[in-house]
Amino acid sequence: MSTNTGDLDERLVASIDNFLDGLKTDDMEGFLTNWRSIDSDFVDSEHINSETSSLALGVSHWMESLCSTFMDLEVQTDDRAAELLQQLVQVPEDNLALSRSPSPSQATRSPSPSSSSQL
Repeated sequence: MSTNTGDLDERLVASIDNFLDGLKTDDMEGFLTNWRSIDSDFVDSEHINSETSSLALGVSHWMESLCSTFMDLEVQTDDRAAELLQQLVQVPEDNLALSRSPSPSQATRSPSPSSSSQL
């Protein structure tokens, strides 16, 4: 089977957009189908020119880099979300501790004249 290298070149470049579109829509099925088709065409091809081969390696490295970057971002986001949740849990505890102890002025203040006249 002979594959048109121009077609492969176009599909390789388009695969980056397909990947990003899949991430955006949270549906990677279309990207995976296209990627498997490109992979199959490369394996089945009788001859691939050096430019197409270099392009394939470059796109593959781009994909690897994008995946790694998105994975790192997800881990960092999860870590930050956990930190924020812990801070959020701590806020009511801090406020509760503050409200239980009277301020020094409230603890030493004598009753106001109006409150003693009501007795």
